[in-house]
Amino acid sequence: MPVRDFNVTIDGVRLACQSVTPDTMVDHRPFQTAEHMPTIIMLHEALGTIRMWRDFPQRLANETGLTCLVYERRGHGASDPQNVVPRPVDFHNEETDRFLHGLIAHQTLKKPILFGHSDGATIALKYAARFPAVPRAVISLAAHVFVEDVTINGIETAAQTYASTDWKSRLERHHFDQTDTVFRAWVDTWRQPDFKNWQMIDELPAITCPALILQGDEDPFGSDQQVTTIRDHTGGPVTAHIIKGCGHIPHLEAPDDVLESVRHFLDTFSGRYQ
Repeated sequence: MPVRDFNVTIDGVRLACQSVTPDTMVDHRPFQTAEHMPTIIMLHEALGTIRMWRDFPQRLANETGLTCLVYERRGHGASDPQNVVPRPVDFHNEETDRFLHGLIAHQTLKKPILFGHSDGATIALKYAARFPAVPRAVISLAAHVFVEDVTINGIETAAQTYASTDWKSRLERHHFDQTDTVFRAWVDTWRQPDFKNWQMIDELPAITCPALILQGDEDPFGSDQQVTTIRDHTGGPVTAHIIKGCGHIPHLEAPDDVLESVRHFLDTFSGRYQ
């Protein structure tokens, strides 16, 4: 069965999860033996849910021949609520140390590949820095490792759009009665004066696993400096790529480019695990 929904309780908090397995035979896959086939853990954006990945997890599973584990962070979608608004400046640390690390242990995953988008990509990078022996690789889409004016401006625009359009009602299909809280947890956290000084650049040298860093050249929430900073400071091998004509959501705006980049990236280092 390609898709299976289930719940996992981590430290008393229920997280909604989904397992997506390949539904087609893969002619070419980077990991040829079951012993060495890692799970891809997918980490969503600040407003994300399982459903908001759309068909991309299935496409990623089919392309790589690997199982994808998708989950909703606390306060998102069908997971247990999170009512602290704004969130602490260092909220990424709880997501890595408590929930992501707990999920990996609960599922007894060995050397998973972390695939994150936006806030999820930041969490993936931070996890790889704080637990460098655990992930086999990191794939980052539109991560933030420091705060830019363009990011704050993008969030202010998003707040205005939320207040003046039907965006809330569209998000309610995914977040239900948590919609206002999850939106405020995003914008109000980034609006905090102390958050302007947040950064994780000093943690990047601790990342030793291979990393693929992707971002659109028309991303309204971050400049190319995010990519170059990650590339120049990360301790392990890095492949960085700017996707032309793409905004903040590469896996939906340019899925073929993302899948091709992922496939090439996995091919470059998977041989050592055969």
